[in-house]
Formats: sequence, C-alpha cells, structure tokens
Amino acid sequence: MKVTVKIVGLSEPPAGFERLKEVFADFPGNSLGELIEHLISGMDVETKELFLLEPGKLSPDLVTIVNGIAVSDSNRFHLRLNEGDRIELISSPG
Repeated sequence: MKVTVKIVGLSEPPAGFERLKEVFADFPGNSLGELIEHLISGMDVETKELFLLEPGKLSPDLVTIVNGIAVSDSNRFHLRLNEGDRIELISSPG
C-alpha cells in the first residue's frame, strides 16, 4: 500500500526522512500499525519505544493524524488505511 508519511518530534529523523517533510511509503499491509512497524523496523530500540508501547499497541505519546484528522482511539493500531492516505506521526514524549 502506498501512503504519504510525515514524522515530527524526533531529535534525529529516521533514515529516509532526512531533510524531507514527508515521504512516500510503500509497505506490506493496510493498517496504521503495520505501517508503523514497517517504518521502525530499522530503528534502534529507544526510538522504537517512541512509537510502540508494546507489540501491537501504539505509544500513548504518539499523536497520529490521518488525512488531517487526529486518531486517538485505543485501537488505532488496527486502523485500516487506504491507498494515498496522508499520515502524520508526532512524537510527544511526556
């Protein structure tokens, strides 16, 4: 699935996001959680913890916006995405 992703709030942007406000991501799957797992697969453990609280559960400190709408549902890991969606991931560690 192809979506546009913007990551905000990290001291160092992940590989592929340097100097870019947003990137196109083509990932296997169709949920927000599968997208995030794909994005963090090459990150160090400390950075991964900014996105996932535990396997299958997004961090409560991660603000997720899909097509301009904030998604705060406790089950947002399984939120179904559509081709062409625009996702913003904002890390705001408390």
